[in-house]
Amino acid sequence: MTTTAVLLLPLSSLGPVNNSQQSLVKQAVQESLRREDIKKLLILVQLPGTFTIDGQWQQLQSILCSLYVTQLNVTYAADAPLFDCTVVFDGWCNYLAGLEPSVKLMFAAEQDVSQVDSWNQQRNEAFEVHKLTAPEQEMRTSSLSSTNDNGQVFDKTIVGGTFDHIHAGHKILLTMTALLASKTIYVGVTDDVMLKSKKHRELIASTQDRIENVKGFLNVVRRGLEYIVVPITDPYGPTITEPSVQALVVSKETEKGGDACNVERAKRDFPPLAIRTIDVISSDSTAVDGQDMGALKISSTWIREYLAHRS
Repeated sequence: MTTTAVLLLPLSSLGPVNNSQQSLVKQAVQESLRREDIKKLLILVQLPGTFTIDGQWQQLQSILCSLYVTQLNVTYAADAPLFDCTVVFDGWCNYLAGLEPSVKLMFAAEQDVSQVDSWNQQRNEAFEVHKLTAPEQEMRTSSLSSTNDNGQVFDKTIVGGTFDHIHAGHKILLTMTALLASKTIYVGVTDDVMLKSKKHRELIASTQDRIENVKGFLNVVRRGLEYIVVPITDPYGPTITEPSVQALVVSKETEKGGDACNVERAKRDFPPLAIRTIDVISSDSTAVDGQDMGALKISSTWIREYLAHRS
């Protein structure tokens, strides 16, 4: 079992992540890296108010981007770019992260420790509580709703990719796809036979391992849905075999692929897919547009280069 730390991070709005919240993330990442017993960090985000995923699509992916970039700045500076950190939305993940048996350490600001103590009282084995500090003038307070409107607009969503060495960009893509669904998530994972020309091919995990890694990640960010994760040997995958799929999530670099899927669906008299797009991120900016994708550090190619040089 992977020993996990959790950072409890209440947000008072769906606006940009502020300096105080970034400071808490940095402290939690630094402490997790310092401790040899911690192998994974969950940033447990508590969102305010009532809203729908599709209605606040841009705000939610912006929050994900900001938090992942903040933690990446710390891990890259510490030469630990592969440290496992995942952002989870409390309530939407459909489980109580504080009660997970793998959690051994909880990070929280002083004003949030009472909730952490409540979780500890419900556990058979207490976790360690590490209190964090942030500049008081940066803090914003509001009343957080205990329930959110989980009214997704699509029963079935789909996404595709190689998903080799799952990184922050993959995590945002998969998280937004999962949040947009109310019943089923389809994921097409590029089969080994399509990857023979990839650089450092020997460092790409097998198709089955990548499928299992995707399932494992989805089980962290959103439980209670049906995960259908399958190998694909063409650019379309289940988009042209499953007429009931309603929405496709793409990154900015694969938007044209979404249009191509709809062209193929039309040939089969399938209804068109709603297309939802996420931004691409790097380790030092929340959104990257118009840059050479090969130059970004947040890519499986860069990770394989890193691993090859390390070995």
